[in-house]
Amino acid sequence: MAQACKATGGAGLFHSRGYEDAVNAKISGELIEVESNLPEDIKDRALSVLKSAVSEKYPIIAAIEKVQKEALCDIETVFKGQRFKGFIKFEFDSWVITINVNKFGNGNAQFSAGVGQKKLVCPDPLWASCQILICIAV
Repeated sequence: MAQACKATGGAGLFHSRGYEDAVNAKISGELIEVESNLPEDIKDRALSVLKSAVSEKYPIIAAIEKVQKEALCDIETVFKGQRFKGFIKFEFDSWVITINVNKFGNGNAQFSAGVGQKKLVCPDPLWASCQILICIAV
């Protein structure tokens, strides 16, 4: 019999330990890159809110909620009566956070988020400059 996935196996109504560990972790390290298709003012506001949450040592899940409530809620008014699909991706030294926005023409907006931990793996320990990046989506 095949083994269940360690991150999502048996999740159902309860979250797995991998999920809980990821969303309750705190972000450390520097912001490397921000990628987005959002309007510049909303992107800048989201970046400011996330930086504030990181400096206040918010867990990842609370930082995402803060960005959604304080910055991305403006999408509902900017694109009133229009369909819009957008995203913003924050890449840190050890984490990648992506927040997706799905704005419908009837006024409703839906947010989703992805969190990944970056790990450096070196197949040959004698080769010090080896850096293979593996992102694990949780």
